[in-house]
Parts: sequence; structure tokens; C-alpha cells
Amino acid sequence: MSVEYFNEMNCPLCTKANYCGVADPAGCWCMQEVIPAELVDLVPVELKGQACICAACVAAFAANEGLFKR
Repeated sequence: MSVEYFNEMNCPLCTKANYCGVADPAGCWCMQEVIPAELVDLVPVELKGQACICAACVAAFAANEGLFKR
């Protein structure tokens, strides 16, 4: 995904809505999850720290890491 077209409300891996709630007083769902470092490593360097990986990608990775082979 190109940085020019990046939206922080989209997952940097699949580009679907990530439902980030970091600005919500209750916090984001991801703050209660352990996001595997191996999954975070798959985020393009220029997008790291810019948006949440979505729950669907976290669940898919947990079920089958092979889906995320480069």
C-alpha cells in the first residue's frame, strides 16, 4: 500500500477498516490484545506505527500464519 493513499482507519495489511478506537476514551480493542511481533513485522516500514492491524488479520494470523507469507 502506498503511503500517499494510506488512511489510518484502515489496516496496513489488508486495507479494510481496522475499527481503531485509540481516540476513544475507552481505548482501542487492540490495547487488550497481544499482537504477534511476526505479524507486526509484516507491516511495510513506511506504515509502521501509523494504524492498527485489524482484528480479522490478527485472528487469521493466529489461525494460519502461512496465509501471511511474503
